[in-house]
Amino acid sequence: MDNYSNQNQPQKTGSNNALKAGLAVMTLLTLGLAYMLFQSKETVTNQQEVISTKVMELANTRTKLDSISRELDSQIAEVQKLGGDVTELQKTKTELEQDKVELQKSNSRSVAEVSNIRAKYEGKIKNYESLLASKEEELVKLREENTVLASQNQNLSSENSSLKGQTQGLAKSVEEGKAQNEEATAKNKALAEKVTKAAALRAEYVKIIGINDRGKESEEKKYRARRLAKIKVVFQLAKNDLTEIERKTVFIRVLGPDGSTIFDAATGSGNFTYNGQELAYTTRGEVNYDNENLYVEMVYNRGGTEYREGIYKVELYAEGFKIGEGGFEVK
Repeated sequence: MDNYSNQNQPQKTGSNNALKAGLAVMTLLTLGLAYMLFQSKETVTNQQEVISTKVMELANTRTKLDSISRELDSQIAEVQKLGGDVTELQKTKTELEQDKVELQKSNSRSVAEVSNIRAKYEGKIKNYESLLASKEEELVKLREENTVLASQNQNLSSENSSLKGQTQGLAKSVEEGKAQNEEATAKNKALAEKVTKAAALRAEYVKIIGINDRGKESEEKKYRARRLAKIKVVFQLAKNDLTEIERKTVFIRVLGPDGSTIFDAATGSGNFTYNGQELAYTTRGEVNYDNENLYVEMVYNRGGTEYREGIYKVELYAEGFKIGEGGFEVK
């Protein structure tokens, strides 16, 4: 019996060794699998972190584009209000809206593509921000120019208000253009019209002197028809710093007792425009206005035709305005 036990002992020892070896292998396999699972989990975690980072970067890019879009809208509105050119801003706005649409489509792109997309839009954002900065500088200048113009308009308005009361002739011109001024005020053009009227010529001290066929002059309240061959219209063009110093054309209308204009093309009569209507004039003359209270004499020869009995009215016009009037009587 002792011999039998000794014979089976080596077999039992071999089995134990094999079992231990198997357990060791299983342990190694288990550890290797666990390590691989750990590595895989860590890789997935890192990828998720990278993806989350890229998604956040794209979200930040979209936020910047939205902010730039709002700034563009604000600049466009202000430039239009100030009367500037918004062509480039509107073109940039259209391009930016297209970029926002394209960026929205990039959510499904790979991580590598997202990196390229972000880099591309970062460059565009810098260009947009640079444009906004340059346009803001232009806006500052435009605001300053509008402020200056508003100040100038206010000064001109004050100056014009003062000039309106200087003479009866200018006041009448302003009254005759009242309807036009009211309409122009609604269209923000009243100031320009007032300044134009303030710059109009004014004829002062208008006198009508009679001249007989011998060239003798006389200044009377009434003239005999057979002794009145010519009339001399004498007046002074008042000094006005708003009027341009240049050669001026003065139209004279001699209105007969019946209110009709004495007209004879052979003696220089013709037509001119006043308040949008065509009027006939009796004669006209050219004067070199020098803004120094210019004294003017203009002689009209009716050409042998006698004046009828009655009261005559003489009206003076220049540059679209009635600048003075006078009269005489024939007996």
